[in-house]
Amino acid sequence: MDFDLTKEQQLIVLGLIAALLIGCAVMAARQFFPGGQPGGAITITPPKPDPGFTSLITVHLCGAVRREGVYKLKPGDRMLDALSLAGGARPSADLSAVNLAATVKDGEKILVPAKQPPLIESAASPAVGQKDKIPSPAAKVNLNTADEKALDSLPGVGPATAKAIVEYRRTKGVFARPEQLMEIPKFGKSKFERVKNMISI
Repeated sequence: MDFDLTKEQQLIVLGLIAALLIGCAVMAARQFFPGGQPGGAITITPPKPDPGFTSLITVHLCGAVRREGVYKLKPGDRMLDALSLAGGARPSADLSAVNLAATVKDGEKILVPAKQPPLIESAASPAVGQKDKIPSPAAKVNLNTADEKALDSLPGVGPATAKAIVEYRRTKGVFARPEQLMEIPKFGKSKFERVKNMISI
């Protein structure tokens, strides 16, 4: 059979053949990829992270440690682990102020404090009937914040006078200058001279 087709007819036939081939290819792709979406789209599942991989956390350790610095630890590590990386604590470290069992956190700054030297009370020769303790000059008694017990520790100030000082604050306000102590009954100049270097405002 002789097919004498014009160029337009040949183009139409070629187009039909191409469409048929594309259709067959799409059907074959759907058979090979049954999980594909309508229209030929294929769902790609991202890879799951490796459960064996653990990101590290960073902490800054300073204070009474042998090697201050920034250290990497695993999530869930304890303060004791961080201290070990820093070479341990110095002999002056006050480890009672640190919770060695606490879990460290990412970005945390950990300060290991040093032990504080004990307060020294200087002894003096007290007058008869007066106190036998004088506060250390470094630990002055603040007239505006001290309680009756702290005020009572001053030489020449008994419980009644300490109570009068607290009452003075309550009724007249805070002390603006130490000399206002002499406005309290029975708190004369001689008593003020004894405590003026032991008080602050």
